[in-house]
Amino acid sequence: MNKPKVRRIYLKLLSLAAIPFLLSGCDIVDCKVPETHVHKYVGKNNRGTIVNYVYSEQQTLAQIYTDSRYDRLFYERQDDYIEVTNDDLEFYKAKGLELFKGEDNWDYLFKLMSTKKDYIEYYCRSDDGFGGWSYYWDKDKPDRWSFDEKIRVCHYRFCGHKLTYKDGKWVDERSPFVDDIREIIDEYPYFQLDCYKVVYKEYKVDEKKLNSIKLEDYDEFTGPNLVDPELHKVQK
Repeated sequence: MNKPKVRRIYLKLLSLAAIPFLLSGCDIVDCKVPETHVHKYVGKNNRGTIVNYVYSEQQTLAQIYTDSRYDRLFYERQDDYIEVTNDDLEFYKAKGLELFKGEDNWDYLFKLMSTKKDYIEYYCRSDDGFGGWSYYWDKDKPDRWSFDEKIRVCHYRFCGHKLTYKDGKWVDERSPFVDDIREIIDEYPYFQLDCYKVVYKEYKVDEKKLNSIKLEDYDEFTGPNLVDPELHKVQK
């Protein structure tokens, strides 16, 4: 899709004020824009602001996701809108709320990468109450009795999406998971709120060294470039 030009509703209304009966290009009752278009929505949550274009007649929308706690992104409809083709309109109907343009929301994505830091989990054991053991991973450092001599370093990787119009419908293709979103944003320009996964690398550690374990001594992963926040400055 070509980058659309953002327009404002009230400017269009002024130019069409003399028309007594006007057909709207969307399902919003009070919208008087005749062209095929979608409205701008601005969403906010604890990480910042996302600008998106959504085909909806609602004044407010909520995108819900789970990220270590229950969170919610509230979208408020703005006066701005963009004109779209009929083919592009099908994209906004199918994926408009689920995906947002990464280039328009780089500050949000950079902050997301900044908060997704590597961490250690400890392999623990506890009495299962039946004469045996139960095993689990825990972020909190256990005591030596509970520690089962294994740790894993947890690392975040990120993915994007690209959409191709084929056989009358939009095909959504997800990118490989990468360490830095700038590696994929040109080819995969759209993103979801939960555009990441956690990968692991395990290490055997003697219980005697439990209290001296430090992340930097085991972390072999390569993180995103957080020194330079500019969008396109990254080695590919």
